[in-house]
Amino acid sequence: MSGKVKNQHYVPRMYMKRFAQDQKRICVWNLMNDTILTRQRPENYAAKRYFYDTDKVELKQALEEMVKLYPDAVPIIDAADEQFIEKGLSREEADASKILELICNNHEALYDENNMLKLIIFLHDLAYRSEKYRDQLDNIREQTLMHLGKMGITAEQVEGMDKTGKDNQLYQLVGIAPLLKTAKELTENYNWYIGTVSGNIKLVISDNPAQGIMLGFNDICIPLSGDKAIIFRIIDPDAPIISKDMPVGNEIKLTERSVFAYNAVQMSYANRFMFGDKASLTFLKMLNDRQGGYRK
Repeated sequence: MSGKVKNQHYVPRMYMKRFAQDQKRICVWNLMNDTILTRQRPENYAAKRYFYDTDKVELKQALEEMVKLYPDAVPIIDAADEQFIEKGLSREEADASKILELICNNHEALYDENNMLKLIIFLHDLAYRSEKYRDQLDNIREQTLMHLGKMGITAEQVEGMDKTGKDNQLYQLVGIAPLLKTAKELTENYNWYIGTVSGNIKLVISDNPAQGIMLGFNDICIPLSGDKAIIFRIIDPDAPIISKDMPVGNEIKLTERSVFAYNAVQMSYANRFMFGDKASLTFLKMLNDRQGGYRK
């Protein structure tokens, strides 16, 4: 396995580092033991060994749709490369890192067509690449198989039941249809805004930070840093939203109430960890402890 990436992140390191005070070390709230740890290395979090590695059969199954639509792409796809997906995500992250920084410095860059396209790809994958998403798929499959077994029905008798959570996750990451669905929803159903924090409480993220994209929430906050975020607001003016802060032009100034609400939503997405400013995580933890603590 020499030369291969062992520790594969389902939350990109470059994204976690955007919430670090010194761009190197981050503050982590470990929800499993309810402790807040400072000056942690991003390399040690939101990662699993060989998480995206695939064999040739798995990758070919995930790429079936692309091969049908774009047969000319087949020669450039190395189906024998076990780390095809990990390498693709790494290239995507390099592009996304530049765009996130650009948007933070120039809000109008959010509306550049090329930037929007790359952001959609990044956010789609951020929503579907997590450990929690794969675990949820496996749990659904296990429960379904258990109930089918009670009725005397085997997995082979039901289309799609032979696919594991990993199989379905890989399809979300390389399939054309899932990405086009996300692109259609984000561009046709939402207005895009830049959110800027106006108080002392900062935005934080979880180890499953873009679940709102997957679930199609009416009001989705994707933090870019502790101070800035992309806010997707459903176009329907009568739909309920999380934050009552209203846009002025393309910008929404987020009050502390809204920041806390968005942080609480991030906590509801979480699997094991939260990342962000120490004071903001401590405040969120204190309020959560009053409600009986974190429940996975």
